[in-house]
Amino acid sequence: MDARVTTQVVGYALRLRGIRVQSCMGVSESERARPQELVVAVDMELAGELYPGADELERAADYAQIVRAADESARERADKLLETFALRVARRLVTLWPMAERVRVAVTKACVPVTPVTDEATVEVTLAKAFA
Repeated sequence: MDARVTTQVVGYALRLRGIRVQSCMGVSESERARPQELVVAVDMELAGELYPGADELERAADYAQIVRAADESARERADKLLETFALRVARRLVTLWPMAERVRVAVTKACVPVTPVTDEATVEVTLAKAFA
């Protein structure tokens, strides 16, 4: 009996954490008047066949492009809601990587102007490819 086993990559996930961007974000005009730091996390799930089987840079996801997408989204306009910004980043990533099966974006704001004092607020959105 032949005991050889073949393996296949069935999933490819990319996770970037701690993408620090500056954005004029906040509910009040005074909050939006000056840039503040937001921390973005991105998860992208791709089909296994997209995984670079060898050390092939051209087949791998471009981390710098993902970081730029978050940064450009942050600088694009002032938002009242973290939700608006997170969705804009996720949609931009889906446009850049139409082969992504799922894109998750989490955005954390460290300075939350509420009482009692709150350390941070995080919003997360997930977009998934609709399979027909």
